[in-house]
Amino acid sequence: MILLVSGATTTVSRFVGHPALGRLIQPRSWNCVDAVARSGMPWGADNDALAGVKPDAYLAMLDAIARAPREQLKFVAAPDAVERTANGIVGSWEGTLWLWRCWRPALERRGLPAAIVLQDGATPDSVPWGELSAVFVWASTQWKLSRSAELLVRMARARGLWVHVGRVNTMKRVVRVEAMGADSFDGGQFSRFPEKYIPPFLARLEVRQHALTELLRPQA
Repeated sequence: MILLVSGATTTVSRFVGHPALGRLIQPRSWNCVDAVARSGMPWGADNDALAGVKPDAYLAMLDAIARAPREQLKFVAAPDAVERTANGIVGSWEGTLWLWRCWRPALERRGLPAAIVLQDGATPDSVPWGELSAVFVWASTQWKLSRSAELLVRMARARGLWVHVGRVNTMKRVVRVEAMGADSFDGGQFSRFPEKYIPPFLARLEVRQHALTELLRPQA
């Protein structure tokens, strides 16, 4: 599984080539797209929905991505319906589906791997599977780690879709989303406190990957 980091350029540059590290861009930082794309690292694009999607900035990011090398691009998240309240982060699956219908053509015209953001209330028969290249799990913590979300993740993987999970800031949560079948994750702490969190998490991911490789190695 891969950690995707937004910003933290100095710290990330020390670990370029690490198999468990990639980049995440957002409309606020779309001007670094070309450098990210040419780094050789896996990368994806978020939409800044929690801060409020700004259509002009989002479209400018899409145009920059469309001009860049995309061999390692895993997903571009379409805008979703989400807000921060006194009770935590609240998403609307109905609103997200409406936004998907509005924004998907813009991603499709540019040939980008579109990801829908799965929110509380998403069900197997309500996800537009045939229109997706990836899914981005970003909802309330309770739902995101639930069996319902895990079912959708496994259905996505069975279809060959990339699965990214947002707001994963503890190793316990990393273990959970890895067990669910996620391909990549991100968390705000890695951008805010990169020196504190990126090196130890990469070390732990490396140990886990080594252990998994040994477990799957054919016995002599």
